[in-house]
Amino acid sequence: MTSRFLPLRASLSADRLAWCAVVPTDALGWAVVVHGSDRDPVGMVRQLRGWAELRRVALFAPLFPVGVPVRGDGDGYKSLRTDGYAFDQALLSMLAEAADETSTPTGPFLLLGFSGGAQFAHRFTLRHPERVAALSMVAPGNVTLLGNGRRWWAGVADAQQALGRPVDLAALCSTPVQALVGGDDDDRQVIRIRHQDSRWVEGANDAGVTRGERLQALADDWRAHGVDVEHRVLEGVGHEFAPFAPAIQSFFDGHLTGIGDTDPGESHP
Repeated sequence: MTSRFLPLRASLSADRLAWCAVVPTDALGWAVVVHGSDRDPVGMVRQLRGWAELRRVALFAPLFPVGVPVRGDGDGYKSLRTDGYAFDQALLSMLAEAADETSTPTGPFLLLGFSGGAQFAHRFTLRHPERVAALSMVAPGNVTLLGNGRRWWAGVADAQQALGRPVDLAALCSTPVQALVGGDDDDRQVIRIRHQDSRWVEGANDAGVTRGERLQALADDWRAHGVDVEHRVLEGVGHEFAPFAPAIQSFFDGHLTGIGDTDPGESHP
């Protein structure tokens, strides 16, 4: 199986954003891959290209540059929406561009996020569960819980106001979720949000001190609400993407029938 690499190009529909893709011949559908703070979408795509060719899955990777929408801000995309900028809608519009250019089906897609991208990915799934065939999140630094009564982004108490719709729990519960973190991934000073930080919200640090503790809290909370969460800790692994690729690919292998031409349901603005 061969594939075509589409290098980073400026989006036609999302101001100041870009995307790249790998598209195998006769691709069945998409896997969306979201970078962390290192902003390495091309590296993530290259790591997964062999699997994508084998499984006939097109890879789409957005680039959310530092400074959108606020100059110097590198974290805005992680919260999904910030200062009036809807990163979730930007991703959907860019994916539509890629689908149009490559004639690849645009039904529900596999969604993968690493680090800051895992923050985006699980929050995107909370907002658009009908678009996500399966979610794999790797080492998010901060998490959104369903049952803590907090406002967005620490919780979903005001999801209608913050996102334009409440969380569709029934749809979320039908979405398979994988939650991965390295046993040596601590970074407690990096992920702690201080009161003076622009991202501060009440409850920002309540889920735990380390990445591992926070992901465990998310897994426990989402499971308590009926979500199917496969939670794994890879011992001896720190904060790096490559060691997780085999586990991600194996997880996605079990959900390939959910992508492609199937009806994604209603996509709310």
